[in-house]
Amino acid sequence: MKRFVFVTERAQPIPRWTEAFPDAQLLCGQRADTIDPVTFTDASLVWLHVAGNNQAATSAVAVVRAINLQVPIVVLANVPEDEQGLAVLAAGASGYCSALTLPAVLQQVASVVEHGGVWVGPQLMRRLMQGLATHSEEAPPPALGILSQRERQVAEAVARGSTNKEIARVMGITERTVKAHLSSAFEKLGVRDRMQLSLLVNGVEDSTQAPQKICA
Repeated sequence: MKRFVFVTERAQPIPRWTEAFPDAQLLCGQRADTIDPVTFTDASLVWLHVAGNNQAATSAVAVVRAINLQVPIVVLANVPEDEQGLAVLAAGASGYCSALTLPAVLQQVASVVEHGGVWVGPQLMRRLMQGLATHSEEAPPPALGILSQRERQVAEAVARGSTNKEIARVMGITERTVKAHLSSAFEKLGVRDRMQLSLLVNGVEDSTQAPQKICA
C-alpha cells in the first residue's frame, strides 16, 4: 500500500497537496530531523516542503536519505530556484518543484519518481542537459571500465534518463535484472543513486559523499 508523507513547517498543509493525495500523511509544523524515523522507514514517497536556504533544504533531504535510502524524495519549494534544485538533487532527492504545483501535476511527479525517474521543471532540466552536453563528446570516464558490459549498458541508459522499465524493454530483460545490474554498478562506482550515476557517466563532478548502503 502506498503511503505518501508530507513534511512542512507550516501550521496547515497547502490544499493542493491533500487534493492530489487525500490519504497522505501530513506532518505539519515539523522539520525532518524532529520526526520519528519509523515514519520515513515506512513511507513510499516523502515530500519535503522547504522554506529555508540551500543548506537547510539539502540537510532535510540528508535526514530522510540516512533513514531510508530507497524512498523517493520530492522537495517542494515556495519559490523554486535552479541552484537549490541542483543542490537537493545532488543530495539525493528525486524531484524538485513548486509547493503550489497543481494536483494533477503532483500526481504526475509521484508517478515519475516512483518509477525511478527524476522530476524537475523545464528551466532546470534545460540547465542540466546543457551542462551534460558539454561533456557528451568526451571519452567515457575510466571508472566505467570496471563494469561488465551489461552493467555499463544499464548505467549509460540511466544516465540518459531512462527508467528501469524502459531499459528492460530495450534490452530484452526483466526489471528485476535491470535493478540487479544497477545495484552492482552503484556499488562498483561508489555512487548512491541515479543522479550521482548520471553525473559520473556524463563526466560532471559531484562532491557529495556516498553513504554506506547502496540502492537502485
